[in-house]
Amino acid sequence: MKTMRIPGLAETVGTLVSLVSKLRASAQPMAGATYRGTHSGGGTVQFTVSGDGSEVQGFTASDAPGDVCEFCGPSPFPIPLEILDNGFGPGIPGLYEVSGAFPSEGRAQGTLRLALDEPPCDSGVLEWTATAAPASTWASMFGPARVMAAPRRLAHRGSSGLRRP
Repeated sequence: MKTMRIPGLAETVGTLVSLVSKLRASAQPMAGATYRGTHSGGGTVQFTVSGDGSEVQGFTASDAPGDVCEFCGPSPFPIPLEILDNGFGPGIPGLYEVSGAFPSEGRAQGTLRLALDEPPCDSGVLEWTATAAPASTWASMFGPARVMAAPRRLAHRGSSGLRRP
């Protein structure tokens, strides 16, 4: 049996390996960005990456179903989580377990688990995904310059002292 050599196969494989390496290298957390997303229990997650990209701040999960209760939330993680090798975690084992990674630019994914001793309740492991917008994007969309004040109505105080429009 003859072996056929496909011209350029080695070069193509080398290029693909190089691209994968570059993609992994670009999977850095977006410094100063707020990530928002959902978890597999049907609720939401949100956190902000510090301005220098070294930690996750204010990780918050909402509406996580438990085995005999529901963590309505928001349930904020009490301390910042250090980002190492494009990931963070494990949180507080047996209480508020949260871990995550940044697989691509502007994306994060991971797991979380909420648990209580009294009354006993456990969410089990929930998967979450989130996307980011740079701080400047959120500010331009929702910042003070974009908020329009409602027209003020003058109030008149009647003899009862109550304000009437």
